Amino acid sequence: MAEVPEVETIVRDLRQAVVGRTLRETEVLLPAAVRFPTVDEFTTLLTERVILESHRRAKYILLPLSGDLLLAIHFALWGTVALLPTEQPRLPETLVIWHLDQDQDLRLIDKLGYARAAVGSPDVLAERLDLNSLGPEALDPNFDVEVLARQLGRRRGVLKSVLLNQRVLAGLGNRDTDESLWLAGIDPRRLAASLTPDELTRLHAAIRKVLSEGISLRGTQRDLFGVKGQAIHRRNIFEKSGEPCPRCGTRIVYTRIGGRNTFYCPNCQH
Repeated sequence: MAEVPEVETIVRDLRQAVVGRTLRETEVLLPAAVRFPTVDEFTTLLTERVILESHRRAKYILLPLSGDLLLAIHFALWGTVALLPTEQPRLPETLVIWHLDQDQDLRLIDKLGYARAAVGSPDVLAERLDLNSLGPEALDPNFDVEVLARQLGRRRGVLKSVLLNQRVLAGLGNRDTDESLWLAGIDPRRLAASLTPDELTRLHAAIRKVLSEGISLRGTQRDLFGVKGQAIHRRNIFEKSGEPCPRCGTRIVYTRIGGRNTFYCPNCQH
């Protein structure tokens, strides 16, 4: 599942392997994979462009290009990008191919077909992808307990749903939210504004730990070079309904919160 650790791993790989290189031309194999502009405009704009940098905002990969353009890629649930020799046969689930110099491709791959890409000026992308309304990044050095308290304290919703709201906190996904709440010992059904200072401190530490460990293990998916990450998708409680809680032995419970699959321990998460 493509959450922050998986996306950040690819962003760092792109920084290492393709920054400074040239996008020669683009092939769109699934037109729906281009969010905007039109497919013809997309391929025309992405001809002979130099990749200047690689960044992440929430779960977007942002690649500034020569000519004051910005390429945005979003993996949705299971997407990824792979750096491959141009001569290598294409997988059926390949959505977009960016032909690079040195006879290599960047290929956007998604077995579900939900991954998307867009290109335009930085201002256009910020407006159309609503990037400026995103909340603080959980891995930003300035994201401290006070920031978390302020973001949650102004919301009246259920904690799990609020944490998944990208305008509150950018980048947290379903899996890492469940794991963070379990690590902090906090019930996902609580109201976001009900957390005590001690609980906020525990939650902040848990979020940072879950994300940092996931990145250090290079996520759960394959990286840009095809190497499988060492992080575990079903780490402690996620998708482990009915199994014993690693902390207290109580059976993990499954429920739905805000339409999202949720897993928690009814005994040690309060």
